[in-house]
Amino acid sequence: MKLNNKLKMLVLAGTSEARSVIASLVVDGRFDITASLAGATPNPAGLSVPTLTGGFGGAQGLAAWCRDHAIDLIVDVTHPFARHISRNARLAAAATGIRLLRFERPPWHPIPGDDWRSFVNWQDMADAIPAGGRVFLAGGTQSIEIFTKRDDITLLARALNVEGRAAPPNVTFINALPATSVEVERALFAEAEITLLCCKNSGGDASFAKIAAARQLGLPVWLLARHTDAADEPSQRDDRSDVDIHDSVEGIVAAACSHAEDRDAG
Repeated sequence: MKLNNKLKMLVLAGTSEARSVIASLVVDGRFDITASLAGATPNPAGLSVPTLTGGFGGAQGLAAWCRDHAIDLIVDVTHPFARHISRNARLAAAATGIRLLRFERPPWHPIPGDDWRSFVNWQDMADAIPAGGRVFLAGGTQSIEIFTKRDDITLLARALNVEGRAAPPNVTFINALPATSVEVERALFAEAEITLLCCKNSGGDASFAKIAAARQLGLPVWLLARHTDAADEPSQRDDRSDVDIHDSVEGIVAAACSHAEDRDAG
């Protein structure tokens, strides 16, 4: 029996769902929670548990840290496009034998009347934009360099860490997180006379306002599709059979509690 020992949990965070998972479990006396942030977001919202920033140095570094700190459970609640972090978590869990819970946020889906296209990479998306288009890009800093090569479009690009970045005459940068108000997004699109929205298919509620605004304005939406493990080279694929995957915060919380119960009964 291990009733007197708290279950040591590492939460790979950085999303609103991660904050919800931590808030639900931090009040449960069975858990000793540490969170980790990649450090990509300046001044992130504070978490109510000890928080590491900056990563571990790849899968081996993560595995070593988990061994050194006697972690019992890894909970991956990172962004659906944080592929490398999630892959490192799977490899570290496999190397250490630590159980891994993974939250996979459901993607957005079109409804009747939507004009959506899906692309496998930013380059194909940028190449497909018709000359003269007025584009709102919400793809993060990694997408910006590709789109700014198009000097025959007008580009309004919102991302973090672009303040002070030099922009060509046809490009305007907005250094900000996604707006949560549909009205704010709609007004921004209307004022800039946007004709096309380009973004990731992130899913969830936190950044959906731009999708709703485009829908109200009848704008086409081009989405970067989710990466799947099947798209990897065979030598780079990870075995996901030991990953406990859930598509809701409630599912992750219930799985963590179940793991604690099994541990205490073991």
